[in-house]
Amino acid sequence: MKILVVDDSLLDRKLLVRVLMKSGITQEILQAEDGEKAMEILAVNYLDIGLVLLDWQMPKVSGIELMAGMVKIPELSRIPIIMVTASGSDENKRMANQVNPKLAGFLVKPYKPEDLMAAIKPYLS
Repeated sequence: MKILVVDDSLLDRKLLVRVLMKSGITQEILQAEDGEKAMEILAVNYLDIGLVLLDWQMPKVSGIELMAGMVKIPELSRIPIIMVTASGSDENKRMANQVNPKLAGFLVKPYKPEDLMAAIKPYLS
C-alpha cells in the first residue's frame, strides 16, 4: 500500500512525511504539489494507493475539487481520504463531508503528530 500526500507547500509535505516516517510508517509515500499532479499519480498508481492525505487550498485543482472528482470514479472512490488543511472552519468540514460522505478524517493544521497517526492508523495495512 502506498500513501499519497497532496499539498502545494513543500514544507508541509516534508513535515507530514517526516511525521509518518518517524512514526514507523513503512509504506511508500508519493507526493503531489496540486490536485492536477495528484490525478496523474492516481491514474498510474490507483491500485496501490491505500490512503490520500489531502490539503484543501492548492493552485490548479484544489483539494475539494480533487476529492469531488475522485468520488465519481469507482476505482478512486474506494481510497480513503483524510483532509489535512488550514481551512478548518465548520462550513469547510460540512462541505468536505457533503462532497465525500465517506471522508476518512479532517485534520486542521497545525496538527499534533499523534492526531495524524490516530487518523491514519485504521487505514494502514
